[in-house]
Amino acid sequence: MGENKHIEELDAFAKKYVKDVEQELPTFDFTSSVMNKITKVEISSVYKTTPLISKKVWVLLFSLLTICIVYVSKGKSIFSSWKMPEKFKISTNIEFPDLFQGITVSNTMLTACFFFTVLIFIQIYLFKNRFEKGIDS
Repeated sequence: MGENKHIEELDAFAKKYVKDVEQELPTFDFTSSVMNKITKVEISSVYKTTPLISKKVWVLLFSLLTICIVYVSKGKSIFSSWKMPEKFKISTNIEFPDLFQGITVSNTMLTACFFFTVLIFIQIYLFKNRFEKGIDS
């Protein structure tokens, strides 16, 4: 109840104030003067976007992904075929564990992961182009 009275008082005050204020008319060339001021803004003041991920990082990510796909598709561990030269051996008791020896991936799964990754990269490329066109336009 008290809130409605307060709202009614504000409404009455606003109506009284609007009646007392004279209506102002813009000058004849108001629109053209505003447009002239807008066109005087320097074009160089427009914000230029920079990519969050550089091309070097994209190349690095793509190469790491390719290496991972090749590694999984080979099915052998790098350490199983690699032997340390005799002059660098400290102790013969040190062995490299084959952490990924028991992991097998089917060809279907490998192909699905490959196509999924390719589609993700295509989607990133398309979104990037769309947002760049939207910002520049």
